[in-house]
Amino acid sequence: MRMSTTPTELARRAATVLGSGLEASIILREHDVAVRAGSSTAAAGRCDQAEAMASSGPCVDAIDRRSVQVVPVVTNTAGWDAWRGQAEREGFVSALAVPAFVNDDVAVALNLYSRTPDPWTRDLLAAADGYAQLAASMVGLHLRLAELEDSTAGLYRQLSDAAAVERAIGAVMHSNDTSESEARRIIESASRHRNVTQREVAETILRALVVTEDAAPEEQPGL
Repeated sequence: MRMSTTPTELARRAATVLGSGLEASIILREHDVAVRAGSSTAAAGRCDQAEAMASSGPCVDAIDRRSVQVVPVVTNTAGWDAWRGQAEREGFVSALAVPAFVNDDVAVALNLYSRTPDPWTRDLLAAADGYAQLAASMVGLHLRLAELEDSTAGLYRQLSDAAAVERAIGAVMHSNDTSESEARRIIESASRHRNVTQREVAETILRALVVTEDAAPEEQPGL
């Protein structure tokens, strides 16, 4: 199973183009499952992993509130304990989270991290929004292509419910750098909260994060 590199490439491009020494990371959320999809640096990735695991942080709030979340001073932020602690350890001083929506159920958020105080000018906010919208467009295209491949080749229909869920657990483990038990808990929780099957949650994760053309039939071992 290979993970899509598109979100990482987008995060790196955003960090480079937006400048100001920024570091970037992208969170994808669907069925209440938040996963770090790609990051420009390991430090930014660790912050978004902490946020995704806790389901609490600027990206999560940006998606929930459908509005940009500006964090002028990380150390002064109330709440978001896991994310704030990780951001402080990484040496980040300020942050910004910009949401964008793929459809009614799927959203992304671009997290930008700064090691200097509050660099969020109006022009930078507009440019960051543009990159968040681009990330949402790319995820939407990836989903549509994966669904087309699925309908043509019956890729996921070849998998039992259990096999699909196990593959999705592997994807969450890879994206969030977490244990199997925690990845399983995330998928089970999303299924309960959204009143959908674990199979539905699993297929969305696989379509969004996994390069599907090399996925193996369920008879083959491993994820």
